[in-house]
Amino acid sequence: MAEGDQALDGFRLAFEDGFDGSVRAVRDPAVDSALLSCTADRVAEEDTLDTPVDDDAAVDHGTYSRAVELRDILQRRRMVRAYAPEPVDRVVIERIVSTVRRAPSAGFSQGQRLLVVTDDGTRGAIGELLGDRQWVTEAPVLIVVGVREDDYHERYRKPDKVIDGAEIEWPVPYWHFDAGAAAMLILLAAIDEGYAAGLFGVFVEAMQPFKQLLNIPDEIAVACCITVGKAADDSSWDALTSRLTQARKPVDDLVHWERWG
Repeated sequence: MAEGDQALDGFRLAFEDGFDGSVRAVRDPAVDSALLSCTADRVAEEDTLDTPVDDDAAVDHGTYSRAVELRDILQRRRMVRAYAPEPVDRVVIERIVSTVRRAPSAGFSQGQRLLVVTDDGTRGAIGELLGDRQWVTEAPVLIVVGVREDDYHERYRKPDKVIDGAEIEWPVPYWHFDAGAAAMLILLAAIDEGYAAGLFGVFVEAMQPFKQLLNIPDEIAVACCITVGKAADDSSWDALTSRLTQARKPVDDLVHWERWG
């Protein structure tokens, strides 16, 4: 690749994703008419996720007709590796993690499990356990995304799911797929609340002490962890991560139509 093309790619990446800027709140009640029905805690009554709903009611497809800000949120989605020390309000954290109730799951098995960690000492211990990852310790909120595989087997052994008297043969482990879907909702919800977020995995050697530290049951598999907080300058990570060393692939390299190739 010519030097000019490399410079152009670097500029385009920085321009599109705003790497040097903090993550700002996307929604603004002053200009977004969809938020006029929000309650005092900024959750629109019809969109409240942490209260029971009648999911057996008739589907209202009209709710999909109004525009939402997903495109704006996606433009701000990136992995942040530095955080300001200010805490995140409990009510905000509750709104973020309540998105798990709207995460897709195979057969509505609902096997996803979340663990929220805000205690300074515990976050420090996690950072040390994972190799002194300072940004993990700095983030005021850690969300462990886990999944209980047995929920899926139990669901697919029920009469309405069995085939020829037996559980289906799983083409892929959908419990991991669903954990990833829940993680993405959390990442996007954090941005929607005006916070930055990052994602990291727990390497195999640290998994058992990690689960012991947080008292996570053996039956829960840890898929990933998410950091949430106000973004700080993390430009020093550019040389250590793939953010600027790897350009985004063109859509045509990732998406096929009708047939592959």
